[in-house]
Amino acid sequence: MPSTTDPESGLARYPVYALGRLTKAMHAQIDIPLRDHWVLTFIAENADLTQKKVGEALGIDRSEVVRLIDALEGAGLVERARDGKDRRKYRLRITDAGRKQCKRTDKLIAEATARVLGRLDEDEQRTLHRLAVAALGEPPESPS
Repeated sequence: MPSTTDPESGLARYPVYALGRLTKAMHAQIDIPLRDHWVLTFIAENADLTQKKVGEALGIDRSEVVRLIDALEGAGLVERARDGKDRRKYRLRITDAGRKQCKRTDKLIAEATARVLGRLDEDEQRTLHRLAVAALGEPPESPS
């Protein structure tokens, strides 16, 4: 059995482990729950969402979606209204405060990404992003 001085050094051979470490580094850099930001951004970018649609699209358990939306609503970032056709459903809408929060967090994420991925040049960073998106089965981002 190989022996190393760094017990984690062999784990870097697993891409998912390395990506997880990068995610942890991002969390440490911005000190904002990224999951909340992803939910808020998804609501901002998609009209007429229900909590169920948010959970399905982001792969979040129904009870966790309720907790996340409760927190976002309590912070004044999201408004939740009963669906006019089905009173069991809620329709979600981002507030102006939520939009401002998204912009602030997007800026923090961009700055933290630059620090966390600073060992990579811009082309390598774009390649990493492209490959991660491809691994998820998502369509490639169109060039801007």
